[in-house]
Amino acid sequence: MAGTATIQAAPGGMSDIVRRSGLSTLGSVGGLTQIKSAAAFAAPAFKTRNVAERKGPVVEHFAEVERTAARDAAHDCFYPGAGDHLRPGMTQQIGGRTVTHYWRVSPQMSALVRQGEEEHLADAARAFALTYQLVADAINALVGRRFGPASTPAAAQAIAEAELARRVPAALGVDPARWASVLDRLLLQTKSRDKQGWHGVATGPEVTEGTKIVHPLMTLPGTRIGTVPSSQVVNY
Repeated sequence: MAGTATIQAAPGGMSDIVRRSGLSTLGSVGGLTQIKSAAAFAAPAFKTRNVAERKGPVVEHFAEVERTAARDAAHDCFYPGAGDHLRPGMTQQIGGRTVTHYWRVSPQMSALVRQGEEEHLADAARAFALTYQLVADAINALVGRRFGPASTPAAAQAIAEAELARRVPAALGVDPARWASVLDRLLLQTKSRDKQGWHGVATGPEVTEGTKIVHPLMTLPGTRIGTVPSSQVVNY
């Protein structure tokens, strides 16, 4: 996966997740994965070397494809550990006592939220695999071949490009700007998990325990963590 889910331990873990998200409260999901844009990845490059051969008065040009590589990005990913997490700004005076509010995360909920955030990482990994990595593999499959003959270096390069175009999906083509655009579009598709409520969590009925008011984290009827693979989320 394109990153690692990092535990945020109680009692300050959930507060840190909320702070990192830029929200003022928990929101509808219990964790946070910050998917980066295409600019954070290393894109493959399609480069050729021109080889000229003279046959009498005629100079023939061939293009030889150079090996390339693509590099995935690591995305920041956080989930709350099991325990009672302080709710920021949720301390009050009741009957002369100071009462503090907490989110309570059970070990099962901690593991479930982690699994949900890892789904975002898997989505990002698939987006990379379908774009930059696929293109890099297609380019490297052409290494060792000669494309030509052609009357000019540009014409030989065009022959090599045409072969690359035959090997990659039409959605990608051979334009590096399009590769980046498609990668960005695929990376955004992971947001559908949250928008559809598949990662939805909420707080259950509060429980008073001495000077603590506890709000247990729980799933919702539409929560579908672990049931929708990346292949159903990230596609051209």
